[in-house]
Amino acid sequence: MSSLVKLDHKPRIAIVHDALVNTGGAERVLTFMHETFPDALIFTAAFLPSQTYSEFRSAEVHTLPGSRFVRSERQAKRLLLLWMLGFACLKLDDFDIVLSSTTWGAKFIRPSQNTRHVCYCYAPFRLLWNPTSYNPSSLQVGSAVLRLIDWARLPLRRLDYQSMQRPARLATTCRNMAKQIGDFYNRSAQIIYAPIRIRDYPFAEGGGNYYLTVSRLVSHKRVDLAVKACQALGRRLIVVGDGPERSQLESFASDTMHFVGRISDPELKRMYSKCRAVIFPSDEDYGLVPLESQACGRPVIAYGSGGALETVIEGQTGVFFTQQTPESVIESMLAFEAMQFDPQVIRQSVHRFDVEHFKRELREFVLNP
Repeated sequence: MSSLVKLDHKPRIAIVHDALVNTGGAERVLTFMHETFPDALIFTAAFLPSQTYSEFRSAEVHTLPGSRFVRSERQAKRLLLLWMLGFACLKLDDFDIVLSSTTWGAKFIRPSQNTRHVCYCYAPFRLLWNPTSYNPSSLQVGSAVLRLIDWARLPLRRLDYQSMQRPARLATTCRNMAKQIGDFYNRSAQIIYAPIRIRDYPFAEGGGNYYLTVSRLVSHKRVDLAVKACQALGRRLIVVGDGPERSQLESFASDTMHFVGRISDPELKRMYSKCRAVIFPSDEDYGLVPLESQACGRPVIAYGSGGALETVIEGQTGVFFTQQTPESVIESMLAFEAMQFDPQVIRQSVHRFDVEHFKRELREFVLNP
């Protein structure tokens, strides 16, 4: 399909995404993919309009067989292995180009040789390649599925590896993920940084008296570190997000902690703009939260690993802590409180991650052979 860009008609494009059942970072990136190719049909395992971004309600979204029985993210994840088979059987022959937007499932599509497949891979499938990063009690896939994956991990890895050899081109979110894709799949991936729309974030010259953490409340996000550090220092902390770890976190939190659950985008942006700093304790593949905070001119206290090393500038837009322990977070918080940060410098630093850069680079990646 090297002649795709010379077609005498507008290329017919499909976007295949793992699942639309929550408001995660990949789903946010998909909204920008939809903006870039508004006429593209979206295929996904399951679609829960009330539980994901409203932008998809006006899109043409097609789901896999069985999706009508799914009522929650937990139910969707328990069918994970069946979704993989469903993607492999998906018929996409009517399209010139298929863009898979994937971590675990959409990569398994098998378009005909007349359809060009390009893949935007957020990360290697963590449950196969780095399972120890999860606390099994916080996973939503179910114990039976976990046992099956444990038993079949090696053949599943081979299938996952093979699926990543089929796309004509790969792209990913950041250098950190490009390295992992090279390590696990032996392929190079173009870096197209996952974006934010900077103009949508209110700029703040100064922050308030609370720290903020924004995350799904699952074990590997390590929100417990922010809670314990702020509790030890007597600092006010607002925790945005929900998940299976919430009740455990609330059980040892003091009255200076406020768990607000899932909130609207406007309310979250208001909280970013008025916080003292965002605490980002996760070893994240990439992470949009630090970008969103900095877009508001607010600094970040982050674990110095993974994607945060590409989005936070030590001493200019935030500080890093070196170990995932409460003591290390406390040390960095105290250092942060003795420093001064320029909100204008912080906001300016993230302009390279603006959505217009992403859309331009994505068009070139998808349309050019």
